[in-house]
Amino acid sequence: MEDWLVLLVAIICAVGLPVLLLIVLVVRTTRSKHEERMAMIEKGIVLEEPERKANKFNALRNGLLMIGLALGAICGIALEETMPSDWEGFAVIIFTVLGGGIAYLAYFFIVLKMMEKEKE
Repeated sequence: MEDWLVLLVAIICAVGLPVLLLIVLVVRTTRSKHEERMAMIEKGIVLEEPERKANKFNALRNGLLMIGLALGAICGIALEETMPSDWEGFAVIIFTVLGGGIAYLAYFFIVLKMMEKEKE
């Protein structure tokens, strides 16, 4: 067998199988929820959907995330020279993800304080 064919089969299996599994799980979950709801309607039980609160802080989250990713990428680029030569580009990825995580933590604590102030 040729190398490109082996590579193609490996990529299809590595990407296709998890996607197929996800699709099957979503369809089964949706179908079971639908069947449960239809059975409740047939018995005369109608449940109201709980109201979902809209997130008022989307802009804050997105802004902090972009700032965190940018600062992480800048730190990774600056520290690239300190990494071994076989880790080329690895520092940028690590620090970008780290910056995004720190941004999400900052968002969480900022929103937590804002919600506490609203309750008062």
